[in-house]
Amino acid sequence: MVKFNAMNRTDRQIAWLLFALALALYLRTLAPGLLDGDPGEFQTAAWRFGLAHPTGYPLYLLAGGVWQRLLALIGVAPATALNVFSALVGAATVTLLFLIMRRWLPGNDTTRRVGALFSAAILAANPTFWSQSLIAEVYTLHALFIILILAAFQSVELGRPGDAAGNAAVPASNLSISQSHPISPAARRSLALLALVVGLSLTHHAMTLLIVPGLLVALTLLARNWWRCWRTVATMALAGLLPLALYLYIPLRSGPDASPWYHQRLNGETLALYQNNWGGFVDFITGRSISVGFYSPAQALANAGLAWTLWRIHFTWVGLVLMAVGLAGLWQRRNWTLLVLTAGTAILQQFFNLFYAIGDILVYYIPLYLMGAVWCGFAVHAIANMLAPAPAQATTKADTRRPPPTAPSLGFWLALACFILPIWLVRDYYPRLDQSTATGARRMWATILAAAPPSDAILVSNDRNEIAPLFYIQWVEGQATGLTGLFPLIKPEAEFADIGATVETALQRGGDRPIYLIKPMPGLEAKFALAPANDPLVRVDGLAAGRPPAKPVDTAYGPLRLLGYDWTEAGNTATITLYWSAVSSPDDDYTTTIQLFDAQGEKIAQDDGPPGGVYYPTSLWKPGEVLVDRHQLALPPGQRATELLVAMYTPADLTQLAPPLVFPLNSE
Repeated sequence: MVKFNAMNRTDRQIAWLLFALALALYLRTLAPGLLDGDPGEFQTAAWRFGLAHPTGYPLYLLAGGVWQRLLALIGVAPATALNVFSALVGAATVTLLFLIMRRWLPGNDTTRRVGALFSAAILAANPTFWSQSLIAEVYTLHALFIILILAAFQSVELGRPGDAAGNAAVPASNLSISQSHPISPAARRSLALLALVVGLSLTHHAMTLLIVPGLLVALTLLARNWWRCWRTVATMALAGLLPLALYLYIPLRSGPDASPWYHQRLNGETLALYQNNWGGFVDFITGRSISVGFYSPAQALANAGLAWTLWRIHFTWVGLVLMAVGLAGLWQRRNWTLLVLTAGTAILQQFFNLFYAIGDILVYYIPLYLMGAVWCGFAVHAIANMLAPAPAQATTKADTRRPPPTAPSLGFWLALACFILPIWLVRDYYPRLDQSTATGARRMWATILAAAPPSDAILVSNDRNEIAPLFYIQWVEGQATGLTGLFPLIKPEAEFADIGATVETALQRGGDRPIYLIKPMPGLEAKFALAPANDPLVRVDGLAAGRPPAKPVDTAYGPLRLLGYDWTEAGNTATITLYWSAVSSPDDDYTTTIQLFDAQGEKIAQDDGPPGGVYYPTSLWKPGEVLVDRHQLALPPGQRATELLVAMYTPADLTQLAPPLVFPLNSE
């Protein structure tokens, strides 16, 4: 078998202590229970062994569901249990990084431990990795699989002539570029194990694909012709493909019993969010069903600034210098396999991150930070070996006594000083990352349910994250199961394109079921007739434009038509309601200005405001829609308006949508 730098009792004690410290940090800052967004969805789906969002994460849901049930035996709520699962996996990742670095680093035990500990510490204190260890999310498990892939690669043994004679086998990371020997049965088993780990990782997160090219190149550097051994390739293919059968979990657990949130009830029909056929399965596991795309090259180049900022704030300038030193050290030592595996994977991941158009791109940097931690560990190890005195030599062949201990070198103390960086990161980010009081999702839904919506109500939000806790309350805790929760893009179709389309779909397909917004959304009154209900609910009674305008004008205005307006007065206040019809969608979010002039042409009143507000601005208006745009103007006493001016402009640069419309008011 491959002979690595052997572990001893001290290493195991350090590993357990490191695991305990990392777990204590994560548990101390852990989210206590139900969360919104993806974590809330995972807390529900794992407990029910149901579906989460694409690409599915079957391994995570199976492992998480088993963990939830184990902790339920001692009274831990499923939501809390899955948060703890992330903390446990995060601490395990940190510990395993220490162990593989301890094997990779050369030299004496002390300096190897210092370098390995720094790698583990800088990863444990990484703010994004830390944040994902506090909530029910998939990214700490993905990081653990990256570590397991590195460990499996580390264990690969490629047989060569002379091994039978007692020559020590060489760790994969230390084989030179010229060694291309026949593959031994032991090496074939190690390669099969590597493929198995990669396959299991793919059943968790498709981002694993980004490490595969680096692995293949590194294996080729170890043995140029390994891929020509058909038995090895066949064994690896079988080991890598076999775990992918776990994806059968998705069609098997997509039904209404296991995943009722994927079968939302409307009036006499079911809104099926997963199509249980081959096309639906492929769309789901590839992520195509959530319409995630890629940026253009120009946009990707613009994202490079964000990437640099993320690297700098996660490692600081000190950490970036250490990374450069570690990479230079690998190059100098000609450790090509490890350099290709880590740097190649990091380059591909960074390139992918620049182009990938997804909202939570920050967590996709975790594999990059893990590679950065590896390089930092090599740098700190090199620093610890600086100016180290030569080890004492035995004076005679018979002198086998242990040489006297030497005083720590200056480099060793400099290496210890590097630990100020992870300590500083923990101190700086602790108050910002602490989730121990994160009870907002639970409190929000306690308030909504306390407002007593009808038992068959359709509840609508503009934010998927806000609806996710409802599914946990319904399908884990068994409350309010008659409610339906809708949000934009619950299904990637035009009828759910935005909050306006979603509410209109609820009106059209919900029959007589009452519809409520779960919070006030100023601006939606442009499209819908809204009425107050028990706070924070807002009742939707239909469309706002329920009748034609009192003063029809039917005049074109750019991509819109002004159908007319209503004019009402109360005291010195005039309320003017414009009726817009969209011929085509405006290209920006515009603000309406209404101005009143007297007979001398002097402006006597004005009101400006964005029609549709934040929630339904003009850029979301669709052809055929009729929108109302209300304005209140204070009229000067004793003055009479004789002319009405209506226009739209962009607030940023005052660019007009079209020339202003002017109407006489002699008959008002």
